Amino acid sequence: MRIAVIIDTWFPFMGGGQINAWEISNRIARSGAKVDIITRNNGKDNLKGLKNLQVYKLGSKSNPNDSFSKATFLVRSFFFAFGKNYDLIHAHAFLPGITAKLLMLTKNIPAVLTVHGTSINTQLNNFFSRALEKFILTQIRYSSQISVSQDFLKFKNINKRINYIPNGVNIKLFDKQAGSESKTPTLIFVGRLHPQKNLKNLIAAIKIVQKKIPNIKLLIIGAGELKASLQNQVRELKLKNNVKFLGQKTGNDLIKLYKSSQVFILPSIYEGQPISLLEAWAAKLAVIVSKTGDCQYMVKDGKNGYHIKSPDDASEIADVIQKAFSNKNLENLGIAGYNLVKKSFSWEKSAEQILNMYEQIAYN
Repeated sequence: MRIAVIIDTWFPFMGGGQINAWEISNRIARSGAKVDIITRNNGKDNLKGLKNLQVYKLGSKSNPNDSFSKATFLVRSFFFAFGKNYDLIHAHAFLPGITAKLLMLTKNIPAVLTVHGTSINTQLNNFFSRALEKFILTQIRYSSQISVSQDFLKFKNINKRINYIPNGVNIKLFDKQAGSESKTPTLIFVGRLHPQKNLKNLIAAIKIVQKKIPNIKLLIIGAGELKASLQNQVRELKLKNNVKFLGQKTGNDLIKLYKSSQVFILPSIYEGQPISLLEAWAAKLAVIVSKTGDCQYMVKDGKNGYHIKSPDDASEIADVIQKAFSNKNLENLGIAGYNLVKKSFSWEKSAEQILNMYEQIAYN
């Protein structure tokens, strides 16, 4: 079987969609299928895959957020895939869904779309962007759809052929890495420095928490468009000793940072099913998350983490942080999360489900 995986943003940019596409594609390739990942040229990466897994970066190097580059990629990716003999097209995020549908119509190739999360019900994007996203995700019909989030299944008019296949985590990598105990109360955030992640309110909350926990520390792991403005906010609030920007981290470097912390925090405006949440639990951390997306179902308040009900309220975020660090049994919450991840969330399980779907669609 020859599969085209189409995704419009790629490493070194890191998000859940990119990690999912790479992890699943590697495991599909191990089964013997030939997988071509078709994407944009967003810069150099250090990824190493199997011989039957190829990454094609189309066009000149571009910024991940460049709208013109994304639009031209739809055309480039269509003609690139049109010239090949693929058995199945698998698009990730929403814009590549257009390419997948065009190939489905013009070459009679089955197409799958994976939804990683949606901003449809928020005001973060303009009306046109939200309308286009809603049309692609809920009006266009594909051979099948995958949602990594149970929450998306509640949307009206979604494809009846939709499957919930969650993200995963390689828990063995976390088990191999020893933890480093720290007496300093430390929070860790892992993700893009993007308005969706609500870091401005998180930093404001740290200022409030500092009054009661002067040595509170927040590690911000990730890169993105808001870095400069967030660093300015930290300077203005005189939090340079409390908030550290450590950039993008991967592999053992990232695992070490998780394990040097006590609490993971993700105060997002919206989420699908964040891989960073699974990683935090794999590191046996208690978690604090906004009550949105699959976070609201996976995190049981007071049992394996805590909910933020109003992420736009810095005072509430501060209260939840203080509540977590005052819990003498905080480690038990992390262990409960670890047990959940170990039982239900692995890339191998998800890849097996997707491969079975591929075979049913391509050969039936």
